[in-house]
Amino acid sequence: MKVFSRLVLLSVLMAPLLSLTTGCRQHRTTIDDAAVPRLHLEARGGFGSERVASVRMPVSGSTLGVVSEPLVNEFEIVNVELVSVELGMALMFQLNEVGARKLYRASVSNRGSRVVLMVSGVPIGARALDAPIQDGVFFTFTELTDAALEQLVLDLRNTLERIHNKRR
Repeated sequence: MKVFSRLVLLSVLMAPLLSLTTGCRQHRTTIDDAAVPRLHLEARGGFGSERVASVRMPVSGSTLGVVSEPLVNEFEIVNVELVSVELGMALMFQLNEVGARKLYRASVSNRGSRVVLMVSGVPIGARALDAPIQDGVFFTFTELTDAALEQLVLDLRNTLERIHNKRR
């Protein structure tokens, strides 16, 4: 009986230590310090639904209701570029076939609604859907400075590369 009680005591004392050491050896399924891009569709009918999240743009303070489920997620974005257009600097997202199809369907059936760019859950830009987007290339302006945009593009590319490499 003494041996049994010693084993129980030893196992009680060792359990916390084992949980600490095994936690370090787990395979990680998330990428730390990731800049995760997602495109969310503005919700029709506004707030009040479980499927609608309220987001506030960081600079303008505009509040938008967006569909909680992303229209296009990070697995459907294959590239991002910083481009100069007539109105200033913008981000250009190139989508894979699945993302392009989703964006096209949304741009046809939700004309006039906005697509909000969220990076790691923070809204940084929005674009109104004024015409069907057929080529899988999405342009948007942001509320960030040009210098911040340059760093953001590098961070987004790094995250996308790591995500796509993990899937292979």
